[in-house]
Amino acid sequence: MNRVEAVEMATSAASPSKTYVVILNWNGWRDTIECLESVFRLQGEPYVAVVCDNASSDGSMEHVERWARGEVAAAQAPFIDAKPTSKPLRYARYTRAEAEAGPADDAPLVLIDTGANLGFAGGCNVGMRYAMTRPDCGHVWLLNSDSVADPQALSALVALCGSRPRVGICGSQVRYYDAPEVVQTFGGVLDQRFCTTHSLHCGSPASNVQAEPDHIDYVPGASMFVTRALLDSIGLMAEDYFLYFEEIDWAERCKSKFDLAVCVTSLVYHRGAASIGSPSERGERGARSEYFLLRGRLLFARKFYPQRLLTVYAGMMASLLNRVRRRQWTRARIALCVLVGRRPAIVGRTGA
Repeated sequence: MNRVEAVEMATSAASPSKTYVVILNWNGWRDTIECLESVFRLQGEPYVAVVCDNASSDGSMEHVERWARGEVAAAQAPFIDAKPTSKPLRYARYTRAEAEAGPADDAPLVLIDTGANLGFAGGCNVGMRYAMTRPDCGHVWLLNSDSVADPQALSALVALCGSRPRVGICGSQVRYYDAPEVVQTFGGVLDQRFCTTHSLHCGSPASNVQAEPDHIDYVPGASMFVTRALLDSIGLMAEDYFLYFEEIDWAERCKSKFDLAVCVTSLVYHRGAASIGSPSERGERGARSEYFLLRGRLLFARKFYPQRLLTVYAGMMASLLNRVRRRQWTRARIALCVLVGRRPAIVGRTGA
């Protein structure tokens, strides 16, 4: 038996049992180590934490390494009642090429330098490719770096997907980090006429959310629990959006073979948009977000609903005129650039 045959036999014999928690970082190490602290407090299910860094300029990965060694402490969310995890933590650090080649180390914390700002899907896909090289990978959980997970969040996701084999992507009940009794999103719906999206239960008291919605069109990207079966059948996220609409594209591609779900007992507390930039860049990030959101909407419509392009363009033109009326000149210029296929200078060169 040669080495390839031995690896294939070992892979087929292994029982997928671990969840690979993929966290994308870009210039936001403080949020990331707080997220990691919550991940290493998860109870009930085995997991591996995978941090993918999109070429941060703030030394993020070195700070994460210091956290793993116990040299720097993470912030403590007041609504999470759990002790800090013991340090030091064993970790492995790889380049993108090394990670995607499938290294043999079984460290509980894996750090991957992607080598460039690949966007949300591109960076997460590096982590998922690494996870898919592991014979013990049963699920992948994409968790935003500016999120904190409840200790039972993972076990609730695993239980739901275990009881409903057709579910390919499952989301959490995502609440506001700064208002932990208020829901941020619990699944999303798509208006096919204009290719706009709406987060369900956004702003609702958490006490009002007692059951899964009757229908969702996508699982919001702050918390996406994905089965190995979906990854093997549908593949990874499309990388042509850079930011926004990747999860909606993914849901659209999977709906003929898999169901979508959200789990009411899986709680995640989310700040919002940290993977796009550091807290010191909030003004620029607003412009970048605006551009990629509008651009993603148009790309999605062209790909999946070309018959709706007329109403999509009409809706975007109405938004442009409304921004002019409100004297929102920056937002108006960005909308105009998207409509005519140009990149506004304020966005810079990063992205597709």
